[in-house]
Amino acid sequence: MRIILYLGKGGVGKTTVSAATATAIARRGGRVLIMSTDVAHSLADALSVELSSTPVEVEKNLFAMEVNVLAEIRENWTELYSYFSSILMHDGANEVVAEELAIMPGMEEMISLRYIWKAAKSGKYDVVVVDAAPTGETMRLLGMPESYGWYADKIGGWHSKAIGFAAPLLSKFMPKKNIFKLMPEVNSHMKELHSMLQDKSITTFRVVLNPENMVIKEALRVQTYLNLFGYKLDAAVVNKILPPSSSDSYLQSLIDIQTKYLRVIDNCFYPVPIFKAKQSIAEIINTDRLYELSQQIFGDKNPADVLYIDEKTQILEKVDGKYVLSLYLPNVEVTKLNVNIKGDELLVDINNFRKSIILPNVLVGRKTEGADFAEGNLNITFAN
Repeated sequence: MRIILYLGKGGVGKTTVSAATATAIARRGGRVLIMSTDVAHSLADALSVELSSTPVEVEKNLFAMEVNVLAEIRENWTELYSYFSSILMHDGANEVVAEELAIMPGMEEMISLRYIWKAAKSGKYDVVVVDAAPTGETMRLLGMPESYGWYADKIGGWHSKAIGFAAPLLSKFMPKKNIFKLMPEVNSHMKELHSMLQDKSITTFRVVLNPENMVIKEALRVQTYLNLFGYKLDAAVVNKILPPSSSDSYLQSLIDIQTKYLRVIDNCFYPVPIFKAKQSIAEIINTDRLYELSQQIFGDKNPADVLYIDEKTQILEKVDGKYVLSLYLPNVEVTKLNVNIKGDELLVDINNFRKSIILPNVLVGRKTEGADFAEGNLNITFAN
């Protein structure tokens, strides 16, 4: 069983690359489900089929679906949805606003994760490919399995105390069924999925980006948070690359900018493998075109494989009360090292090699105290 999640900033071509990956795996004989957890669905457009929250067979071995969070809540979480809606209406919100606000924070992420869990546990597929929402939403989704247990315990405890101390006052707001009994069941699913997501032989993450400054920064932020959560990035896919040269001066200036940022990407994501796709002159909107794109990206490699097998590219831990950030940089000769911090960005210069890392919040504002290189790892110590 394999789970592959594609992450990245909106507009980089994440859906197209995800669909190309799924198509290639299916045509190699693997049964694959591709699902979109992005609210702004475009997977149906890429595959040129109508999709819903029930898997649809697109072609042999290839199934696809789009997670519809609102439909899922109204169909299977009616009691919870109605409960919070009634409380909001009692507090003065009109019915339409109350129904809109009754979706609890994190509920979209939780439902998306349950879909991934159900697909992985169904036994129907060899591979599940996830076309994830843009970076911010996905980071919340990836943090949900760990945090859900804490919330479930707190809310469940609150409910028990409320029933014990204020039952007469709250009875008209409380549902007849104890909806909070749902939480332990969902919590067990979240724990099981969390172990799946952290099992690097089952789940890997891939970031899709374009050779643009803001997009690269966002992709580096993805890499940092994946490492922080203990998830494995096994590839970066650089999409929409222009041809190497042009007789048109305007286009050539864009090519020159991309060339600069392609070098940045090579340094910043090293040693994670980087795959590249050219800017297409036509829309890629059916499985044949998607398969051609997959051949361009992966060549002879099987996209279902784990494409990078070494340890995490970054490790953050506390040693003797101080934070130490370890960067895995095999085969880099450290003869002249310079480390600088610019805002939330750590810049590491080694000879002609420059690596940029987006710092996790806990390190932002801290100064570096020193660095050493051992066993392929650059270890940077931060002051308290």
